[in-house]
Amino acid sequence: MFIGIDDTDSPNKYCTTYIATLLIEELKGNGYSVDMPKLIRMNPMVKYKTRGNGGVAIHVLDELYSKDKEEIKNITISLVEKYTDFECENTNPGIVFLDETKYKENREKLNYYYKKVLYDIVDVDYAEKFILKVGGEFIKYKLGRGIIGALGAVSSTPPYTYELLAYRKKEMWGKKREIDENSVIKMDKETFPYTFDNYDYENNKILITPNTPCPVLFGIRGIDVEVLLKAMNMIEGEKPERFMIFKTNHGTDVHLRKMNIKDIYPNTGVIVYGKVVEEPRDIEGGHVIFKLSDGTGEIDCVAYEPTKGFRDIIRKLIVGDYIAVYGTVREKPLGINVEKIKILKLEKKFVKDKRCPYCGGTLKAKGKKAGYKCKKCKKSIAYDEIKKIEVERDLKIGFYEVPGSARRHLSKPIQLVDLIW
Repeated sequence: MFIGIDDTDSPNKYCTTYIATLLIEELKGNGYSVDMPKLIRMNPMVKYKTRGNGGVAIHVLDELYSKDKEEIKNITISLVEKYTDFECENTNPGIVFLDETKYKENREKLNYYYKKVLYDIVDVDYAEKFILKVGGEFIKYKLGRGIIGALGAVSSTPPYTYELLAYRKKEMWGKKREIDENSVIKMDKETFPYTFDNYDYENNKILITPNTPCPVLFGIRGIDVEVLLKAMNMIEGEKPERFMIFKTNHGTDVHLRKMNIKDIYPNTGVIVYGKVVEEPRDIEGGHVIFKLSDGTGEIDCVAYEPTKGFRDIIRKLIVGDYIAVYGTVREKPLGINVEKIKILKLEKKFVKDKRCPYCGGTLKAKGKKAGYKCKKCKKSIAYDEIKKIEVERDLKIGFYEVPGSARRHLSKPIQLVDLIW
């Protein structure tokens, strides 16, 4: 039996993964066998998400009788109702139950649904009909948007990474987290490349602690469970009350798909290959924008101010560079919010040789029509006759990414490119 839960938290309190953790503890206490839970993020462009647009899924492995199913449902409902912030306007919980047989019978349909919630904006009515189509049950609270992500979590398929979430004692909820920064840095360096997004060295910022007053003390992401356990024990400071390891789609780029520019539409994730056709320029707000063409169309690509030093990489692009842009598509004005780029071919860059070919003196521009005149020998040279010399580009072939603090949950860090597929 599969259980999906979503949209129970708010920016002020609670966390859906905490409910999942308590639920697993109670189910195991009642003698049920439970698989590793899943924490699955859906399309990050959804506007009405409470925090990170992530749902949880729990798989009860036992063969269940009717009374078992009713007991599991009652335990789930009780915990959701106890640990949901119903006062928050944007919190609209949902629970989905799906029997093992129905899950197996509808794998193809569920795979389709998972892709749908990764790439598009799905409404409650669509989710309701889909749940009934695959033989599931759902419970909605308020607007019930949570059923969308609840089924998305149940439907998810590989690739996966892992996240170890450590939870605070109740008396610590809402208080400042005391985590030793040096221990996080030490952990990050000793567990690299098997953990990721622990610390932002560009901005000197711990990334494993949330910014909200929720039950989570810290979350460590990685690709090896044993390494995650080692990493948890290296963190110094406030001690957690409990922890749980989730299978997750964090750091996998599953929200992105290769598309031609002519086919791009708002609020989806894309990978676009093309040439830079308009050099990067700074715009209001500290953002940097450039134009990309793939032969089917052109589109603006934007590196936003929070991406900090990544914008300097973008500024070094020139017309003719062939690159792949990874990111999500904003609606107005239509454009790609850049998450990372891969430089595939660099255009050669030339500058005019300002040395006089006659005497070696310095040439001074006198305008396009008048050309250049040597300060030393006074000879003139036409504008188009100036020798050009190639200059070395301060860029190399390969990936460039935003800093960890600006990275989406789903975005794959460069360090994982050859480690997960």
